[in-house]
Amino acid sequence: MKLFLFSIFLSLSSSAFANPVYTVVVDAGHGGVAKEPISEHGDKYDSISQTYLEKYKQGTENDKETERGIMLPLALELDQILRLTETEEGWKQFETYLSHFSKSKKWKRIIIKSNLTRKSNYEDDPNSSDPNAAYRLYDYPDKKTGERKKGRISLINEKKPHLVVSLHMNPASKGQEGGMAAVLTPGYNTFVLLKEISEGKKKASKFNSLPWSDWLVFASGHSKLENAVIDAWIYFHGYWTDRSGKKTLLDQFEGYRQNMISWSYADEKGWEKIAASNGKGPYAKSHALFQPEGKFWEREKGKQESWRREGGREGFGGDNHFASKELMRFVQYGLREQIQKRTGAFPDVGPIQKPYISTYSLPTYTNAICAFLEIGYINRKRDVSHLTKNRKEVAISLAVGIYSLFAGLEIKKNKSIPIHPKGLRINWERYQNYFQEVVKD
Repeated sequence: MKLFLFSIFLSLSSSAFANPVYTVVVDAGHGGVAKEPISEHGDKYDSISQTYLEKYKQGTENDKETERGIMLPLALELDQILRLTETEEGWKQFETYLSHFSKSKKWKRIIIKSNLTRKSNYEDDPNSSDPNAAYRLYDYPDKKTGERKKGRISLINEKKPHLVVSLHMNPASKGQEGGMAAVLTPGYNTFVLLKEISEGKKKASKFNSLPWSDWLVFASGHSKLENAVIDAWIYFHGYWTDRSGKKTLLDQFEGYRQNMISWSYADEKGWEKIAASNGKGPYAKSHALFQPEGKFWEREKGKQESWRREGGREGFGGDNHFASKELMRFVQYGLREQIQKRTGAFPDVGPIQKPYISTYSLPTYTNAICAFLEIGYINRKRDVSHLTKNRKEVAISLAVGIYSLFAGLEIKKNKSIPIHPKGLRINWERYQNYFQEVVKD
């Protein structure tokens, strides 16, 4: 009996003192190629029309530099550093990285399980008949068998991560100095507001007074509000609207994206027939007939999605914005601290720009906290130099920032560095099982 009780005590003790484990997905953006014909090489496969709705987005390029080529080595480096937390020996090395940022002598021990969405670019398999097979965002049919294959979003959700770090680059416009920026999508309530503005139920000033009003302009010649209204139509209906925000453009279909991935919130089998009926409900082609019914729309209206995408420490953007901004602050701090310590020279680091806002795929269609980063601008030599020549310092900064989001970190003050991270952890406990609910077991 004593032995039995002692074994229970040991079991409870090891459980109580076990190191917390967090799952991260490191996503190096893109990887594929925008190749014709779209019917074979595109992305966003629509099971209604049984075709791809758009070209594969291969990312930005400048001269011989490519976004996919610069982001992949950074993702591999970051993955390797995060994996140090899995062993006691590796943890000792990771602690030396923490010491660059923190004045503490001892740090909370956690384990970060890192996963990569890709380990190659399409050029690495030049003989492939489907060069985008490993790089599509959305699910797609196998060219030979017709079997449905999982795209990157589905594979991310399959890991049930707490955090996704998606690494990208942008081209800088004339006069823009580069730097880095977050990519955000708002929550359900903001899209409802845009819907009500296009219906004439709310005034445009209601949206223009919000930080969300600085919307990405993707339809040239349209205002930011008009672009936001178009995005709201795509969000609710899958279709674009005209400039007035009142007429569906039936020749511009973006698809029902919640059904283009494998997860718990896809509609029930046979949804295509319901969508073809053109009646009231979640597949209506107008705001007047639209009804937010089904598991996806219940998810969108839920408190967890509001925490992820609205409000938050940065004023708006929820935990997605905080995670993104905090990781950028860690890179801003870490590059300066590490390079200055190594060379004695104070490096020039580009600023944190305003976030890009639209209906982006990863921030919307993953349950994880999503730090979607435009970590540099490909046509700014300083940014490219940091991401290639100082890749390890960038990766260390991101890794320590990821640690801080999980465990918190007391940041040491350095008067010569203008930007300091907050060192605050995300309130993971309030999400409870939300990250695990993204796919069915």
